[in-house]
Amino acid sequence: MRFYKLLMDDSDDRDVVAYCIDTKGFEQYELSEGKYIHNWNREITFYFDLKEGERLTDYLANNLGWFIVSERFKAILEEVDDGIQYLPINVVNKGENKILKGFSVANILNVVDALNLENSDYSVFELDGESIYSIKKYALCKEAIQSKHIIKLKGDEIPIFISEELRELIEKNNITGCDFLEVKVI
Repeated sequence: MRFYKLLMDDSDDRDVVAYCIDTKGFEQYELSEGKYIHNWNREITFYFDLKEGERLTDYLANNLGWFIVSERFKAILEEVDDGIQYLPINVVNKGENKILKGFSVANILNVVDALNLENSDYSVFELDGESIYSIKKYALCKEAIQSKHIIKLKGDEIPIFISEELRELIEKNNITGCDFLEVKVI
């Protein structure tokens, strides 16, 4: 069993980076927690300028670090996992003031206790009396991730991890904007 940390592929300077100015009351990290959102505001809008980047990717880079996916990427994710809530957003080309259809924030609800600290490379520091773990290289517990294809880790909900099967689907379907870093599975 192989698993990967899903990364944003930022190697192409032509890629669009979308910016949201008004999150309509949602905090930036609220969508990292793996909690179902009941009061989503469909008016949340991200803007981009073709003068700053003209290549629109399926995993859309953005100033909030949200997991924004195209309709194509959403279809791939829906094939393998139902632990994702899709929250529609507006993506607007500022130059033409044109709304692009089909983009959503993929809110991953699969949060599992799968971090294997014993086999991870990490450091610990104290902040306000709390131990904070900084993970350099992740190791995941095999039993905790079985039958899952996309997860976040309990206590470290920002990174996204995907199965080898999902990675293969992403590559086979030429989903753009993704990069992968293999992690240990013990």
